[in-house]
Amino acid sequence: MAVNMNLAYEYENYDMLDEREEKYAEKIRSKRTANKRRRNIANIKIIAAAAVVLLLFSAMTYGKVELSKLYSENADLESELSVLNNENISLESELAQKTGLTKVEDYAENQLGLQKLDKSQIEYVEIEEQTTAQAVAEDDDNIFVKIKNWFDSALEYLGL
Repeated sequence: MAVNMNLAYEYENYDMLDEREEKYAEKIRSKRTANKRRRNIANIKIIAAAAVVLLLFSAMTYGKVELSKLYSENADLESELSVLNNENISLESELAQKTGLTKVEDYAENQLGLQKLDKSQIEYVEIEEQTTAQAVAEDDDNIFVKIKNWFDSALEYLGL
């Protein structure tokens, strides 16, 4: 094979080669910057999503803590209610014991000196008249009372 060893070069072809290389390099640079922008935007999106997830997790944790606190407070109040109900029951039984018939009879006999009635102490009274009560009409001789009664009856008639 024959090799052409001509030392003459056309430099114009090399200038065009440099321009093509520069255009290719510029194209590669623009693709790289576009890729960098895409990566930066993707990183920002990932960070924002992580922040939102962290915020939601914090809110859920805070809600669980508050709910736990409310359950604890509810349990404390229920135990206090139970204690108060038991105390109320004991006080009611103590009151019933103190106001019972045997206690009252004992107090009346020992402290007040009272005694139960015998059959000989009971006296029956017989009434020969009617046993119904009758209303007695009042006599109002005062003129002012009569005027007041007339005025009251007039207001009653008018429905006031």
